Amino acid sequence: MENMDILTKLEEYSKAGYVPMHMPGGKRNTEYASTSVLDITEIDGFDNMHNADGIIKNASDRAAKLYGADKTLMLINGSTAGILSAICGATKRKGKIIVARNCHVSVYNALIMAQLEPVYVIPEVDNDTGIYRGLSLEQIRKCVENNRDAQAVIITSPTYEGVVSEVREIASYLHEKRIPLIVDEAHGAHFEFSDEFPESAVKAGADIVINSIHKTLPALTQTALLHISGNYVDYDKVERFWNIYQTTSPSYILMASIDRCMRIIEEQGDYIFKNYISKLKNLRENISKLNNSKIDG
Repeated sequence: MENMDILTKLEEYSKAGYVPMHMPGGKRNTEYASTSVLDITEIDGFDNMHNADGIIKNASDRAAKLYGADKTLMLINGSTAGILSAICGATKRKGKIIVARNCHVSVYNALIMAQLEPVYVIPEVDNDTGIYRGLSLEQIRKCVENNRDAQAVIITSPTYEGVVSEVREIASYLHEKRIPLIVDEAHGAHFEFSDEFPESAVKAGADIVINSIHKTLPALTQTALLHISGNYVDYDKVERFWNIYQTTSPSYILMASIDRCMRIIEEQGDYIFKNYISKLKNLRENISKLNNSKIDG
C-alpha cells in the first residue's frame, strides 16, 4: 500500500462504494466529466500536499530520487509557481538579482512581487538563425564582477528553441561566490533520463531547477516539478513561498499525473527513451538530407 501511486489509490477509492460527502461538487458524477470519478479533496488516507507525510510525500520523494535532487516539490500551478517560489525564496526583498533577458514572463512577475532590482544578461544572437545562443560562463562572470551584491542568478536553459547554456561552469563559479543559481529548465524535463540528452541542470549543480514535465514527458498540462539541491538556498524559505503560490485546493488528478509519469519513467524509462532516441536520430538523419532545411546541434 505504501508503494501505491496516487492514481492507483484514486481508482481504488472510486470503486470502493463510498458516498462522496466532500468536495468537489460534481460528486464523482461522470455526466460532467469522465475524470470526475477520480476528483477528490484532502480526505483521510490521501495526504495533504501542503503538509505531506504520506502518499504525496512518497510521490515527491520518488521524483527527487529520479532527478537526483535533495528535495522535490510538486507544482500543480505549472512551472510559473515554481519560478515565483524559487526567486522569492532565494532572495531578500528589494535585493539585486542577475537575470537572463530571455526569461519567461513569470520571472518578471517575481521581480515585481519581490521588488527586486534586475541586472540583465543579454544572450548573443546567432546570426544564421536569428535566435539566442546559450549563456556562457564569461558572460555571467563579467556581470557578477560588476554586481557583487547580487543575491541570485536565473537563466533559461534550454531556451524555447532548445539551446543549452554552460550550466555546470556557471554553477561552479557562482558557488565560489556563494551565489545560488536558479535554472528554468521547463523544456528540459527529459534531460536527466538519457546520456544522449544534454546534462540536466540538477546534475550540473544548479541550486533550484524547475521542470515542466507536461512539456516533454507524459503528464497532464499544468504539471511541473521544483527541485532544490546543495547548501546555497534556504529550503524552508523556498517551500514557504511554494505554499503561497500553490492553490490550497490542489488537484489530485494533476498530482496523480505527476506521480504516474514518474512511475512510468522509473519502471520503463530506459526502454522508452532508447526507443525515442532511435526514432529521433532517424528523423534528424532524414531531415539533414533535405535541400531547404537545416539542423543545428
